[in-house]
Amino acid sequence: MPISHDPSTREAKLAEALRTNLRKRKAPARGSFDENTAALEAAKLAPRPYGVVRELLGISHGDGERVALTVEMSAPFRAPDSSEWAVAVRLVGDGGQFDTEAGKAAFGRDGLSATRKAIDLVQVAIDLASITHDLRWPEDEAPYDLSAPI
Repeated sequence: MPISHDPSTREAKLAEALRTNLRKRKAPARGSFDENTAALEAAKLAPRPYGVVRELLGISHGDGERVALTVEMSAPFRAPDSSEWAVAVRLVGDGGQFDTEAGKAAFGRDGLSATRKAIDLVQVAIDLASITHDLRWPEDEAPYDLSAPI
């Protein structure tokens, strides 16, 4: 793949590298397997349909295949067997861990805090998609800035 001399592309690649480094540092702090299982199980109970919150174009790093990537979130709902609330997040189109029928859920003490945590989870899903795809805005194919807040 040729090296781009476009400043915005270089900045996007640098931001991606910085996020990758951050993910590696945060990996030991991630939740246990049981917490991950709870997030998967809770997401299965999320109200449908999910709302589309962001649409991106993904260009595969491997073969250049272009796919539509859609980030979706559920409405807040009571987490099963808990006093917490949850919001489910899916990223459809990349084949990654968030590209399932239900996605994963984020938890909070109320609907608003669960939604805030779900927005953080959206960022994680997009970061993971950036490992396998070059992310771009679908309208003009401008590079998607991974360092920008959602």
